[in-house]
Amino acid sequence: MSVASLTPGVVLKTKFITANQKAFQDYVEYVDREEAQKEESPELHFSHYHDYMDNPEKTSALFTKHADQLNKEEKQQLKILFETAQKNQSIMWQDVITFHNAWLEENGLYNARTHTVNEQKLMHVTRQSMEEMLKREKLDQSAVWSAAIHYNTQNIHIHIATVEPDPTRKRGKRKPQTLDAMKSKVVNQILERGDHQKEINELIRTHMVDRKKQDSSITWKNRHMKPLFLQIYNHLPVDKRQWQYGYQTIKPLKPLINTLSQHYIEKHHQKEYQQLLNKLDEEVNELKKAYGEGISDQKRYKDYKQNKIDELYQRMGNAFLQEMKAYDKKQQRAQRLIEHVKTSKRPKGFQQHVSMHASLKRIERAFKSEYESWKNQQHYERLQKEIEHKHTTERGYE
Repeated sequence: MSVASLTPGVVLKTKFITANQKAFQDYVEYVDREEAQKEESPELHFSHYHDYMDNPEKTSALFTKHADQLNKEEKQQLKILFETAQKNQSIMWQDVITFHNAWLEENGLYNARTHTVNEQKLMHVTRQSMEEMLKREKLDQSAVWSAAIHYNTQNIHIHIATVEPDPTRKRGKRKPQTLDAMKSKVVNQILERGDHQKEINELIRTHMVDRKKQDSSITWKNRHMKPLFLQIYNHLPVDKRQWQYGYQTIKPLKPLINTLSQHYIEKHHQKEYQQLLNKLDEEVNELKKAYGEGISDQKRYKDYKQNKIDELYQRMGNAFLQEMKAYDKKQQRAQRLIEHVKTSKRPKGFQQHVSMHASLKRIERAFKSEYESWKNQQHYERLQKEIEHKHTTERGYE
């Protein structure tokens, strides 16, 4: 399937007609001509739509929310409901889900040699899609629908008719978001990409971010990130409740936080990150084949990869900020200890001497830590100047 001539795996076409439209010209093209010619009345009825949908030469058996194949009595009851809906001035929604047969075959639902399809799966997909649509449009308690799988054209397609026997609304137009969700439900149910998407989430959350939470940025093995860590820490807001990646007050520090995350990923999770990129490319490719490359359909996958990468950096950034909170608590404890020693009386006796000796050791470690922080700050400032010089040089070549 070449990218240049990519045919969408799924296309959804939809329209609605009102009960008072004479001859219902909006949907007469769907009605079996022979069946229509038998009618004495020039006016076509909602119920006649089933005659076309249930034509065994063209379609599978008529199915509904609860039944895979309606018997004669169930068909009659359904027609009565549709006639009642028309009599009560209900709108009739007509949806057609068309599949690219090659895409269905690629996903194991179609046999080109026998021109047969996995009807059970397509019925399940239709039910899931209709449930989503009815719930979003608040029709789930009032509407009834019927559908049939059609084989009489080049591409397998499903006709769906929906009415309200006791109408709750006068407008037929449905929200664009509803139709998008309806189509997405079809694609997701067929692709069954749940396991693949779960692997993507696990790479981000478990294999990289959770491991970062267990890894200190101040230890010797991460000393190359220590200056940047402390630079960010020293410029965080006073209010520690704002030490979250999404806060507006953190926005000026985001470039530095992202750089810190990038250094960490490159140093410790280069393999996992490359796996993530490969899986994201695969997911985008599958979505592109399903939805096609139309302007309105590109939005379903165009930003998917970048959004997932942004999610990684957001979660990683929050992991660093949480570590900075823990680091801040240690610094505060050290400061309180220093203040306590300064204000305490001169110790007496051996036990007091031992206690003071331990306190002095802790003070010494605290001052040493502060000295190390100062040295790292100096190193970081030199690093920043080198980065700025590099960026200035690169912009000069643009």
